[in-house]
Amino acid sequence: MKIDVFKLNQTNRVPVDEVVEIPSSYYEHTEIREIKNCRIVGEIRVGYEEELYVSLQVSGVFILPCAITLEDVPYDFSTEFEENIGNFDDFYNKMTNSLDIFPIIWENIISEVPIRVVKEGVSASHLNGEFWEVKSD
Repeated sequence: MKIDVFKLNQTNRVPVDEVVEIPSSYYEHTEIREIKNCRIVGEIRVGYEEELYVSLQVSGVFILPCAITLEDVPYDFSTEFEENIGNFDDFYNKMTNSLDIFPIIWENIISEVPIRVVKEGVSASHLNGEFWEVKSD
């Protein structure tokens, strides 16, 4: 997610309200199959000594594999964070005159992934196959 530095320089704050598409390269080696409707709302501001502060809410839907059937399961997520993310120059790209804060946003999104999900209505006690069956959870 890139922020226009021109707007930030004028008021020292930039409101954010965007729906972003997260490239699959970010989650291709994880359990996440897809991320849909990722919306970022909040503000970014510059404090004293050129420190960047973010106050953001990120929400969306993970598509994850069911722990039992491996079918797709949608899982809503939402996270809020407010933090000093560091020096302005660490995120500044002179070529595009913008800030790239996506790495910070990604850290907070990935922390919301559950360890496992189970599709509604599925129980391990009803599973069986040729020469095997689950006796109890």
